[in-house]
Order: sequence, then structure tokens, then C-alpha cells
Amino acid sequence: MTADAINAPTIRVSLVIINEKQEILLVKHKKKNREYWVLPGGHLEFGETVEECALRELKEETNLDGEFVKTIAISESIAPDGSRHIMNIFTLVTVKDGSIKICSDEDIIMEVAYLPLSKLASEVVYPDVKDFILDGYKNNWSFEGLKELKTPWS
Repeated sequence: MTADAINAPTIRVSLVIINEKQEILLVKHKKKNREYWVLPGGHLEFGETVEECALRELKEETNLDGEFVKTIAISESIAPDGSRHIMNIFTLVTVKDGSIKICSDEDIIMEVAYLPLSKLASEVVYPDVKDFILDGYKNNWSFEGLKELKTPWS
């Protein structure tokens, strides 16, 4: 691996999944003494499309099968000390089949659950894209083009 590859940003694909009960699928992480929610998703692998990554990560983290709808946003977060640089690609996905179960062997994953959209604003979610999700859902994701979100490091 070259020095450029080592210092390259991490590309992460995040899935926005909202069911017919107006609930959003989230994954609870615990690192040290902090607990917070993230959208399902993970690292884009070399040679993999965004769609392939979204559906693979959904299966790996939740045991669910999905259908890719579209890419809806992109964001960039850089750690204040410059140690990490993450590009997040947000995708809209629907669930086709399966029952939720934690499939990942990552010890930071505590829970996978649907939470009511009405409670999303009061939850700790990283990156903090709660307003974008609520606005997008309310407007049936009917914005023009790809949204660029401002997501400072949390």
C-alpha cells in the first residue's frame, strides 16, 4: 500500500431505510463509554459499486435483504486532529425480506432496531443528519440532484 492509499479518505455508504410504520432502521454503537446510533452501512470496497456496497452492508449488519432506490446525499467529516477523513454516501434503500438480527462480529454493535421517526430528533445519531432525513422523508425525497450535507466531526 502506498502512502497515498494510507492517507486516503475512507468512503462509507450509509443506508436510509424507513418502513411503512414511519420508523427508521438504525444501528446502535458503543465505543468506550459512549452509545450512539448510526445508519446501517460501511466501507465501500475496491471494485464495488455504491449499490452493491449498500445491499452487502445491509445483509452483513442486519440480516435483511434490500432494494437500492437511489443515492440521495454526500457528506464529508474530518477529525479535528486530522487523523480520520470520512466521505459518506447516503442511499435510499427499501427492505424486501428478512428478519432483523445482528450479523456483524464487530463488538461495537449493540443493537439493530427500527425507531419511530417522531423520536429521531431526540436521539444521538452520527453523523448528525437527522434534519436532512426528516425533511427528505416529509418531502418524499423530491429534491433536485444530490445533496451535499455539512457534517462536522462529532
